[in-house]
Amino acid sequence: MAKFHAYAGVALAALMMLAPVPAAALDRVVVAQATDSLLFMSTYVAQGKGYFRDEGIDFELNILPGGPQALAAVISGNADVYLGIPTTAMKARLKGQDLKVFATLVSEVFSNIVIQGDVAARRGITPATPAKERLAALRGLSLGVNAIGAAPEQVLRYSMRSVGLDPDRDATIVPAGDGAALLGAFQQKRIDGLVFSSPVSDIAVEKFGGVILMNYGRGEDTALRGFTMLGLISKSDWLASHPRQATAMVRAIWRAETLIREHPEDAREAGRQYFKAMEHHTFDVGFAAVSMATPASPEVTRRGIELNRELLKVGENTDFTLPLDSIFTNAFTDAAMKQPLPDR
Repeated sequence: MAKFHAYAGVALAALMMLAPVPAAALDRVVVAQATDSLLFMSTYVAQGKGYFRDEGIDFELNILPGGPQALAAVISGNADVYLGIPTTAMKARLKGQDLKVFATLVSEVFSNIVIQGDVAARRGITPATPAKERLAALRGLSLGVNAIGAAPEQVLRYSMRSVGLDPDRDATIVPAGDGAALLGAFQQKRIDGLVFSSPVSDIAVEKFGGVILMNYGRGEDTALRGFTMLGLISKSDWLASHPRQATAMVRAIWRAETLIREHPEDAREAGRQYFKAMEHHTFDVGFAAVSMATPASPEVTRRGIELNRELLKVGENTDFTLPLDSIFTNAFTDAAMKQPLPDR
């Protein structure tokens, strides 16, 4: 508790320093992201609208091939902030790494399970098939994810275990790489299905004849509603020594989240520049999906973290035995939200 008060003190002090900053005085923050996906739309909107710069941050983004690799960059000191699923930080916390989730980027599960159309037909899967029966149909399939230990694989494991399947024995989980690699493997039928966020899951359906087995964004798994899918995560010592930067990061993200929810056209235009090669329809579908999973504020909810603990337990048979408060703090979100947002 004393440490929380210390965080709150430095965060509030940082708030007092938040004001327009000359370009020469920008503070560099290196961010490690698990994949290049629309899932991180709040970050792209914040970049496109200049919110990081407005808040005094020289934002540097490094995209790595999965959550464990991105978090490793933070732990090693090669990055300051990890954008990813809290379960990855929980596992590292159990190994002695002092990490904190200090803001929420996405507040719902965003990965969908898509299987080949002919596989769905052979197994009698239709939109009317009950959710548990759909998940049971994963038995014996080869299923692509971007990386072992990343959010899509953890969600897949959770879902399989929830219907009595053992993901290590009852299916073959294939780490195929980024979204493009997953689609390539799906198109060539080297995998029976994939687990990934929109628009990759949408492309697999629209272009390659896939069938969505589980759509989490539509709330088909009610037990996971309110799940903190992505958070801003850093080492506790970085947060303690860089309170102004942490608070400024949260404010920039909060501004982007607010724009996405209240002025989606403006936000879509800002984010579009980072996905110029993507077809307009595909981008629009993905943007609409991520908008539904964007929180109203960057506050870290206890339920969202509790669901991460449950996902870790059910999906990977790992108990997070430390106090739940040890893995997250709202000191910086509280400080960032003390002052109203400027006009968009």
